[in-house]
Amino acid sequence: MSGLSSYLLSTLSKVGGIGGSGIPDFHFTIGDKVGGDAGNSIWELHNSLSSDGKREATVFVFEKARGSSYTAVAQNALKRMRTLRHPGILRYFEGAETADAIYIATERVTPLPFTLDADSCDDELKRWGLYKIAETLRFVNEDCKLVHANVSTASVFVTKAGEWRLGGLELVDVLSGDPACSQVYRHYTAAIPGYAAHMAPELQSQNYASVESGKPGAVDGWGLACLIYQVYNGILASESQLHAQGSIPKLLWPMYQRMLVTDLRRRLTPGEFLQAASRAQSFLDSDFVKTSIFLENIAVKEEDEKTEFFSGLASVIEGFPHSYCKYKILPELLNIMEFGGGGAKVLSSIIQIGKGLDEDEYNEHVSPAIVQLFGSNDRALRFSLLEHIGGFIAAIPTSIVSKKVFPDFVTGFSDAAPAIREATVKASLAIAPKLGQKVLNNDLVKQLVRMIADPEPGIRTNALICIGKLCTAKKGGVLDLEDGGVNEASQRYVICPALLHALRDPFPPVRSASLAVANACAAKWAPVDISRRVIPTISLLLVDGEKPVRVAAFKAINAMVACVEAHSRDMPDTAMKKVASNPSNSAADKQPDTVSTSGPSATASMNAQTEAAANMAAASDGWSGWAVSSLSSTISGALSLASSLPISQQQQQASLSTPSKPAGEDGISTKPATSKQLSAMATAAAVPEANVTPSGWEFNDEAWDLEDGDAWGEDDDWDADITASSSKTTT
Repeated sequence: MSGLSSYLLSTLSKVGGIGGSGIPDFHFTIGDKVGGDAGNSIWELHNSLSSDGKREATVFVFEKARGSSYTAVAQNALKRMRTLRHPGILRYFEGAETADAIYIATERVTPLPFTLDADSCDDELKRWGLYKIAETLRFVNEDCKLVHANVSTASVFVTKAGEWRLGGLELVDVLSGDPACSQVYRHYTAAIPGYAAHMAPELQSQNYASVESGKPGAVDGWGLACLIYQVYNGILASESQLHAQGSIPKLLWPMYQRMLVTDLRRRLTPGEFLQAASRAQSFLDSDFVKTSIFLENIAVKEEDEKTEFFSGLASVIEGFPHSYCKYKILPELLNIMEFGGGGAKVLSSIIQIGKGLDEDEYNEHVSPAIVQLFGSNDRALRFSLLEHIGGFIAAIPTSIVSKKVFPDFVTGFSDAAPAIREATVKASLAIAPKLGQKVLNNDLVKQLVRMIADPEPGIRTNALICIGKLCTAKKGGVLDLEDGGVNEASQRYVICPALLHALRDPFPPVRSASLAVANACAAKWAPVDISRRVIPTISLLLVDGEKPVRVAAFKAINAMVACVEAHSRDMPDTAMKKVASNPSNSAADKQPDTVSTSGPSATASMNAQTEAAANMAAASDGWSGWAVSSLSSTISGALSLASSLPISQQQQQASLSTPSKPAGEDGISTKPATSKQLSAMATAAAVPEANVTPSGWEFNDEAWDLEDGDAWGEDDDWDADITASSSKTTT
């Protein structure tokens, strides 16, 4: 049933039925009254919405019960609102007249006196407002051959952008000498509240002939002067106040005086005022007015003029009123971008204005346009997006960034232009907080790691810096990333190998950056990886040809060693485990290189060796000292046991350590004994056998040149060494 009702209402509205307000042919609601008119108008103003709720409006309501004279001027206002269309005239939406009232729906506005009383009208907005009113009056007077005859603050209205609109069309009529034409301004001036204070002298004296024969716009020139006085000095109660300068600007004062001349031939018209005030160093010569004029006429400007204008727009609008930028300049720029104009220079201005918008307004107006621009093929536009991404990305919802922005963003990593690749790398820090963990670690980090191999050294360096900042980011920090940012797996298995490769880069800043990132990431790397892979690679840079690299290398390696040392203190004293007493679990079966033994005695022997090794490790200063001590103990034990054996067994031990075939001409081997040979000597000495047949060998005196005492030391030294060795053996 509700659907049928909506259909009937829609049909009736199209054929002259009832609109949303209950007024025939009027499709705007009558909302709250805009109070405080103080009797300065015959109209009551109400805030309004269209029936579909999509358009804001202001409705002017006139009650016919006030009288016929008032009704006549109200009907004239409705007639002129329907027929006069100009950017400076109050924008007309819809009008209706009933037996009791007249309704006019216009764009949402506020009476100018309300704005002036609240002291919210900026000086530049006043300047631009006077330009708009003068330019609109010029159109009415010169192009339409009409006279407004009712210019004052009561006939001017202000939009949300702060722009002034000309209304109060109750007395607008033609300038004609035909007696058959009954001009409204001749007979109904008394119907306008407070009209006597700003009434032109020729109308007061009813010298209508001079009005009709004089310059078009002379009457409205007087009204423009009255408006200027009210804007800068406040309420105008009588004509005598007009000759006091008060707060009227000095640049405006001479032209203001010329508009108050009683001689209509010498009085300045609105058109003449525009020409005089727009000259260099005059009242209307300002960046704000020039920018506004250019934007209004941008459709007829040449491309080179647009390029020059947009190049300096971002720097100029910094001092513009916020409301004007938000409601006037921003819509114009977005409209230009929508049709492919302006490019990167327009984008920078849009982003700058967007910083002052709240979240809802930004998402409604700016975000859709920016998201669409990321898919553009214009490199200049894409570069500008990447350069300014920090200024707008925070206001775009995370879901939109991940689904619509990031897929186009990552194409910059593989762009053929180095400037785009570098800008993409730098922009990664801005877009990272808007990405989820999966996208951050699986996509963004891998793209940055790939850029470490970029042909451009500057890009490689910046990629490393970005990686370092991402790895050190934390929740609530300067770079606030979701769940702490880059996870440990990415740092260990993706970033660590890439850094090891970058440490060998020929460009010194890349090596320095790699060391800085390695130092920052070391806390999340495994100590085993640090000791076996990272420290050996960094140690090569300790003697790098560049001092900054060496300094960074020492700093990094000290941090690495400290990390490994801390881990080492938490490690057990030995990784070897005691062998169980069960013969079936004997480790001898699993070690083919050892002598096969069994029984409790073998188990006890192995446990004793394990305990001895543990004690030795604890007593040593390091792993290298432990290895040298073990080797020297083995050799010392072999020599001591050999000296205590009978002669035949000593010859047997000698045969184990002597090659069967001499390697040199003298029959003596010139190579040192290997570890296997030393181990064999120790084993044979520890387990002597009586039935071993010695393979005797002859001592070759010529092989040892004993006559060269200096080469081998004095005889006394040799005796002392032998005596010491004998005493150790006896003990």
